[in-house]
Parts: sequence; C-alpha cells; structure tokens
Amino acid sequence: MLVILVRVVFVLLAALIGATSGQFFYRPLFGSGLPPWYGAAMGFGIAVTLIAAEQAFRRRFSRSLVAFLLGLGGGLLLTGLLLLVLRQVLQDDDLYRNLDLPVALITTYLVLITVLRGADRLRVIVPFVEFRAERVDGGALILDPQALGDSRLPALLRAGLSASRLLLHRSCLEHWQRAADAESAVERARAKRALDGLQALRQPGMPVLDIDDTELPHSSGLADVVIRLTRLENGRLLTVDRDLARQALADGIQIVDLTAISEAMAPDIGPGSTLELLIEKPGEGKGQGVGFLEDGSMVVVNGAQERIGQRTQVTVRRLHHTANGRMVFADA
Repeated sequence: MLVILVRVVFVLLAALIGATSGQFFYRPLFGSGLPPWYGAAMGFGIAVTLIAAEQAFRRRFSRSLVAFLLGLGGGLLLTGLLLLVLRQVLQDDDLYRNLDLPVALITTYLVLITVLRGADRLRVIVPFVEFRAERVDGGALILDPQALGDSRLPALLRAGLSASRLLLHRSCLEHWQRAADAESAVERARAKRALDGLQALRQPGMPVLDIDDTELPHSSGLADVVIRLTRLENGRLLTVDRDLARQALADGIQIVDLTAISEAMAPDIGPGSTLELLIEKPGEGKGQGVGFLEDGSMVVVNGAQERIGQRTQVTVRRLHHTANGRMVFADA
C-alpha cells in the first residue's frame, strides 16, 4: 500500500510540476498557444513511463516505514548534492530554476522506490544496521526443492509440524518446470511429483506458501540459493537432502530434516516384510515396476511391470541406504 501511495503522489506532483515548469521547455518550440494542461500532461506521461519502467524490473517490494524514511532522506540528500553540481555547471538561471524541482522529484522517487523494493534484503552501509526479516514464531520455513516431491511433507504440515510461513525461491520452481519437459523419463517423473507436491501445499489448511523473487546473484546452484535465502530470512531450512543439511548446519543455519523425522517415526522395514503399494511406473530393469512408500522411499519391484496403476502386495528383499534416504527392492 505504501508503494502505491508513493506512486500516486509522484504522478500528481509530476503533473503539477509539468504544469508550472514544463512551459519553459515546450514554449520555445511551440510558442505560447498551447493550453495550460499541456505541461501537466507532459509531466503525467513522464511519471507513468518511469513507473512502468520501474515496474517492469521490479522483484519484490517491502513495505516498511523505516525504509520509507531512509529512502526519503537518502533521496533528498542526493538531490541536494545534484543541485549543487547543477548550480556550478549551468550558467542559465532560468534553466536552473526550471530544472531543480524535476531533478528533486525524480531523484527522490528513484532512491525511495529502490529502498522500498529491497528493504528486507539490502545491507545498508550504516554501522550495526542491517535490514533483515525478524524471526516471528520460528521464522519462515524455506523449502529445499527436493522437499516438494516428498509426499510426507503435506501430511506433516497438516499435522502441525510447523505453523511458519513457507517460502520457495522462484529458481527452485523454475527448475522443476524445466525438468517437466526433460528428455529423461526419471526427471519428468520427479518434476511431476514436485509440482503435484506444490499444489498439495497450496490446499486449505496448509501454512501460507510464498514464492520468493529475491535476486541472489553469483549463487553457485540451488543449494546455495536456499542457504542464502534462509540466512536472509533468518528462518529455518526444511530439507530432505542430507548433504544440504550438513552444509547448512556448517553455515550456522537451523534446519528441519524431514528425512531424520520420518526415519524416527517410520516402521521398521526389513527383508521379509510385506508391503502394499501402488505401482506407478515401469522400472529400468526387465519386468520391474516402481512405487513409493509414504515417506517417499522408492520401491523397485521385480515382476510388477504388468501391474502399473494397481495396488500390489510385495515382499521386501533388501534395502539400500543412500545419502537422500533409502531404496527398497522387493518381489511381487
């Protein structure tokens, strides 16, 4: 709301300044026969064009009174410096008197809108002052992109694992959207599970889920993106990736390890155990089918290729533990 108010005031002031000072610029070209509103229309057009350009490149705006005051003060300070320079450069007093207000308005607007856009992201060069999200009720819960495809997540959140706001970076979403068109059938299947999981997290009864558009330049990959975003948000990282969890802990970031939680709660499955699961797709080996447990573990079932789309009783043959969880091998 604050950004909208700033824009409206900017447009009105631009029209007013155009009506009073704009004639200095167009009268030498068109004479004095133009109506008084011509300058106001010129100021209005310039303001709308500037707002449209700023809007086209915007990412995420923070609405903070402190940011507003800091941006206003910085804009006025920079305006004063620019006017001092113009006073020394321009020899025409009439030109200077008609440039001072437009320069002041445009400079103040640009500085103010820049600060409002990134108030909770910018590290301000003032000793001991830094715009950061304050932690409320544990802070935001930043999602590891792999967590979207974990079917345990919606159930745990629905059960009250966390009431925190969920945050997913835009690049993580775009990663799965690109993977949905990948040539690899495995990648397409993982992307489908992730995008379906995202839809499940947007259902009623779930914590608020926001897509974050913060620009994080020079990030080395998605893992770096989510760690940097977690640090900026002063939140916690929800992950199913053990390597990412170790990296985050080494960086002093709090984590919620979904795999560890699930392993602590999961029933003990070993060779000879009987399971019932849905065979979702064919496996890589001849005659194999693939299904998933509730905790997201992949189950490779021998002799189940003809049962795709059916719930099947299987017998566990062996388990293989990986950094990202466990893989179960079974016979139909």
